[in-house]
Amino acid sequence: MTTAETAHRSPLAVGGPTPLVAIAVGLAASVISLLRLWLGNHDALTQVIWAEDGVFPLCVEKAGFLTCLTDPFAGYLLVLPRLIAGGVALLPVEQWALATNLIAAALAGLVAAFAFAIVRRFGLGWVSSVLIGLLPVIVPVVGLEAINAIGSSYMLLLFLATLALAFPIRHEHPHWPSAIAIAFLLLLTTLTIPTAGVFLALIVVQAVRRAVPWRVAIVWLAVIGLGLLAQWFTAANAAKPRAINATRESFQAWVNAVPDTILTFWPGMRLGPYDFFGVFPITPLTITGAVVTLALVGGGIALVVLGGDERVGIGLLLLTGIVVGAVPAIIGGNNNRYFVVPLLLWAAAALVALDSLIRRSRWWMVTIAGVLVLLVWWPSIPASWFRTMPAPPWSDEVARVINSCKTDPAKQERIIFSPYWPPDWGDALSEPTHPNLPCLVVWSWIDDGQG
Repeated sequence: MTTAETAHRSPLAVGGPTPLVAIAVGLAASVISLLRLWLGNHDALTQVIWAEDGVFPLCVEKAGFLTCLTDPFAGYLLVLPRLIAGGVALLPVEQWALATNLIAAALAGLVAAFAFAIVRRFGLGWVSSVLIGLLPVIVPVVGLEAINAIGSSYMLLLFLATLALAFPIRHEHPHWPSAIAIAFLLLLTTLTIPTAGVFLALIVVQAVRRAVPWRVAIVWLAVIGLGLLAQWFTAANAAKPRAINATRESFQAWVNAVPDTILTFWPGMRLGPYDFFGVFPITPLTITGAVVTLALVGGGIALVVLGGDERVGIGLLLLTGIVVGAVPAIIGGNNNRYFVVPLLLWAAAALVALDSLIRRSRWWMVTIAGVLVLLVWWPSIPASWFRTMPAPPWSDEVARVINSCKTDPAKQERIIFSPYWPPDWGDALSEPTHPNLPCLVVWSWIDDGQG
């Protein structure tokens, strides 16, 4: 029996999500997102403007909104952060750090509210639905680098879009308002990150199962196709195309990293050789990564084949996590960012699988379990020093650039964002998305009273 079918039999799962609860989940997510930054460094909210979150508004200042909206970054479109940069660039430059942090928190809250609504409407219990909504701001690995960053908003989009496709509500006839809303989400996601192409497979699976009407599926496939076409055109014409270095070694490195990544759910644990009591050498099984990866792939396929709305949804979460993590890691090398979305999707899959158990449990048992998880995660709740350390502090950097340009309005400065980014003075970037800053632009800040 599926979760959607049992929903009518559980008093905790009767009815759909209420707007007030969704809003509460969103507000909680926004607060947690900001709190994790603040716990890592009390100055982070006002003094850290994170990497792309700064260079994108700077691009708008130099070249204009429309030019920067379509300018490639790392060889592809990154539309959502570019859209937000247009608004940030309208603000006084001294306020960019605070503005980007507040906007990032609001975005996390918006995604949390909709994620809660999607799974709650599908039929999950309150506890599971709230936790799934909060996953993007509470999972330990997010605090390493991705927390509260507009440049990482593609992670939120991938997470939310996967939930929407994995847990659709069956309708005998197309329900166009929700179908159009999801189509917009899919288009925005694809225009922001090309790995959203994996959604083509999810849509086909759900259409074949008749969980989604074919007329709706065709619309969704079309908008993803348009997004991928735009990504292809951008990549083909990028001044500095994204380097693709897929090798057997990079594939093996990704496979080997999967178990250690999963172990971040218990911060501090990892696989690796060590000397037990300083005397006895112990080496882990070398194929552990392959075993774990094959278990995820095999389990995901089996659940999809077995059928049932809940099982298929869990299977699609597992498989999508594999794809969106593997593709960038294999072609570009391992990075902690490439494992964030997989862990979010796999955690959501676990909560869906445990939902019936959670609903049958006494409230105090659920509370104790929550407290234990919080205790285990607490050392990793403050965002990492790498994410929260101003390097340099934004107010100091703005003052430095303004004072430098006052001495010689004809020269060109290079502005630096946290974490002392971009490296090598932006050699990997191309204009106009580049830290080069003509002092004529800086003088416009001074003329506007910002300096």
